[in-house]
Amino acid sequence: MTEDSIQLHRFVEKGDEEAFRELVGRHFNLVYGTALRQANGDASLAEDITQTVFTDLARKAPLLPREIILAGWLYEATRFAAAKAIRSEQRRRAREQKAFSMQDTTSDALLDWQQIKPLLDAAMEKLSRPDRNAVLLHYFEGKDYRSVGAALGLSDDAAQKRVSRALDKLRIILTRGGVAVSVASLASSLNAATIPSAPVSLPLAVAKTSLAKAAAMGPPGWTTVFVQHLLSAKTKLAVAGLLILLFGCGATYLIYGVHPVESGAFMAVDLSAHFNGGLDKSWTPAYGNNYLAALGEGRRILKRVPFEIHGVVQLQGAEWKQRGYNYPETVEGIRVGATGHKIHILHANSAIADPPGTKVASVILHYSDGDQVQFDIRQGVEVLDWWEWPRAPVKRPTGTNTIVAWTGSNPAAEHQGARIRLFDTVFVNPHAEKEIQSIDYASAMAGAAPFMVALTIER
Repeated sequence: MTEDSIQLHRFVEKGDEEAFRELVGRHFNLVYGTALRQANGDASLAEDITQTVFTDLARKAPLLPREIILAGWLYEATRFAAAKAIRSEQRRRAREQKAFSMQDTTSDALLDWQQIKPLLDAAMEKLSRPDRNAVLLHYFEGKDYRSVGAALGLSDDAAQKRVSRALDKLRIILTRGGVAVSVASLASSLNAATIPSAPVSLPLAVAKTSLAKAAAMGPPGWTTVFVQHLLSAKTKLAVAGLLILLFGCGATYLIYGVHPVESGAFMAVDLSAHFNGGLDKSWTPAYGNNYLAALGEGRRILKRVPFEIHGVVQLQGAEWKQRGYNYPETVEGIRVGATGHKIHILHANSAIADPPGTKVASVILHYSDGDQVQFDIRQGVEVLDWWEWPRAPVKRPTGTNTIVAWTGSNPAAEHQGARIRLFDTVFVNPHAEKEIQSIDYASAMAGAAPFMVALTIER
């Protein structure tokens, strides 16, 4: 086990807050530096983002797989939290954030850094997960090759080669983006500028506040009993056992309808780059109060499967295209970078109902070796309209791989006497041993307009 794994285990299993503070201190510069770049130098916003990320870590620690590269998870979590925070800040201020002006310097590395900085995180996102983790560990966190190798399961020499190849790939991506830089200059720039200057007391304050917020919010998909047990395992064990004995599965069912998910069994796919609809307002043109606010934003466990829910990926349909609605027919390149034996899609249809068996959409897996496989989504089999009408003859899809994962309501549906719902369709990956590089979500341009809310890989 790596040192990060050991500290995570101590925190999750024993409620050891000192272990959590150790993790925050070890990875603080990575998270804060990434947040500072994303926030365009706004230190106050970067601190808020950093706080959010470590609070999420405290809440989601029980769900993280033992073999996780924590630096990689924290980097992706920071990117997502930053995007959300910046959107909120822009709405609140109703104007662009002030640009951050770095101090003038005559250093060649820092001059290059001025060009690299605006493109760095977008370029990092285009690296494969193993390459990105290698760069993060060596350059962003300053680890030597032995430490990088220990984290990635490689020898010292193999780790050095992985870092070197990853750096060259990053250089190529930046060059294509308009920044011509050599490998040596890129390495110097990363060494000189990725580690930010933050107040010495800030990591400790962030750790303390994260623990308090995590306790108040509760971990995703777990009962309050477990939160108390997590934070003070020895003193709360007897009480937790008594409550579980009294309420049993019923207490869990009231919250999510199923038992908690085992740690490491699932990986939520980040869809934030592809959302074209929000949860709190209507994205469908015909109705003004037709939205998914009742679903709730964040990590939700629906019928034992965790989903990261933050928006809607709406595709085009033939009916809507005739009306002039502007939606994409295909969303390509949804990044995964992981293996898994099942793919869960939380989805439904908009617009009209096609005849049963009509293909309305496809999910296409692209593997790292260049192979691909396609799964079709058919009306009445894997999906139905997201509105459930009281007198509708078909209440649920007939496919054995699809269930009704969630039901709720909104003003538009209530006015028509209907309810709203989402479906979880599970596709079995025929090549579970291969890394899924990316996923495409494509409309078949039938009458219905399919949409997706979340995507989860089951390992």
